[in-house]
Amino acid sequence: MNTSIAHILLVGLGGALGSMLRLGVSGWIPAGRLPWGTMAANLAGSLLIGWLLGRIGPVTEENQHWQAFLVVGFCGGFTTFSSFSWQTLEQLRTGQVATAALHVVGSVAVCLLGTWFGWRLGRA
Repeated sequence: MNTSIAHILLVGLGGALGSMLRLGVSGWIPAGRLPWGTMAANLAGSLLIGWLLGRIGPVTEENQHWQAFLVVGFCGGFTTFSSFSWQTLEQLRTGQVATAALHVVGSVAVCLLGTWFGWRLGRA
């Protein structure tokens, strides 16, 4: 993994832009019974990360800065769900169906538990 200052700054800049867009999407799409803005951001981010990784391909010397800025930074700032979706798709594409299922169920369960525990700590 490249940890040069330029690489770190590209991830940070992409993340900041992605986060600002996520705030905009959340404001543009009102919540109803479901958090539609969050769902829209997750869908858009998942679509974008899939498209980007399909176009850019694996990390190489030539594309590492674009990958850092767009995939890790922008998509990661816009929605970490896109990274989760990509990792699960990669597991499915390589025939690791049980691992993908465990990844989905485990991530949702552990994150819900962590959120609940953090909420409880915050109220203590």
